[in-house]
Amino acid sequence: MSLPSLLVLASVLVPSWTHLCLISPPQRGSMMGINTAGAPDCILLKSPCGGREERGTAISLMPHERFVVTFQKNLDHFNKTNPGYFSVSLMDPERPGAQPMELLKMNDSSDPALTLYSANVTMPAMPGHKVMQARYVTNNPQAPPAFYQCADIHIEPRFS
Repeated sequence: MSLPSLLVLASVLVPSWTHLCLISPPQRGSMMGINTAGAPDCILLKSPCGGREERGTAISLMPHERFVVTFQKNLDHFNKTNPGYFSVSLMDPERPGAQPMELLKMNDSSDPALTLYSANVTMPAMPGHKVMQARYVTNNPQAPPAFYQCADIHIEPRFS
């Protein structure tokens, strides 16, 4: 059985009450227990990366490479009168305060907790260390405004 199939099977079989987990690329912090109630590695409320520092290991990608980002909505905070959204952005740690480059934005829906989302994103031609940020913006007054996860990536220089 492939790793994605195992992740889908595990997410269906194991109850979870956390809020946003970044599966691929791997989130900062541990991936241990991401399908357990209240997993501390998945309920991060502080922008931009939930208070998690760089983990020192980055996955390498090429400019213009299509990459599949996978994240999990662990607890449904859907607000049908004003739906929130999920976003995936790139940040340059060499330019603090610069506007992140949004790679993906998708509306929240009434999909249940434990739903896995995957989407292709295209890496920009911006070589060097970057931080990929996933956010779940709830627009729900009964929930925190947003949940955050980050992963470290390295975009290789393009050689001709």
